[in-house]
Amino acid sequence: MDFTGKTVEFKGPEIQPAGDEWVLLSEYSVCVGTSHLLVCTRGMLTDGASIPRFFWRLIGHPMKLPAVKAAVIHDGAYLGKLVWYRKNSDLWGHSDQQWVEEDYTRKEADELFRELLRVLGVSWWRRQAMYTAVRWFGGSRWTERA
Repeated sequence: MDFTGKTVEFKGPEIQPAGDEWVLLSEYSVCVGTSHLLVCTRGMLTDGASIPRFFWRLIGHPMKLPAVKAAVIHDGAYLGKLVWYRKNSDLWGHSDQQWVEEDYTRKEADELFRELLRVLGVSWWRRQAMYTAVRWFGGSRWTERA
């Protein structure tokens, strides 16, 4: 997804602790320009940025970073709880434009995570460290799309 020149609008997340994880109390969405809408479902469980406790002093707490907004979307993608919409370009310019659900790959979810981190103002070294970590170690948590 191309973020060039696009405004990114975060709506939420409204979350509360649920044991070792956190639960979304309402739907959480991110609008990327006018072309994409990303939606995580209400009730989804997340651990935020999956940072091992040992690294919290260096990177930060997994639920208190500016990165948590990107991490929740990324968790949703990995858990199959994210709906990734795009505007139907065949209908652009018509009053009946519609959103269509778009498939995504693990690599696209990871790249989306990195771009959202950039938009949120996360420093280059932190977002690269977080992106590298999900690329190297995230595969076991990925849920294949049906």
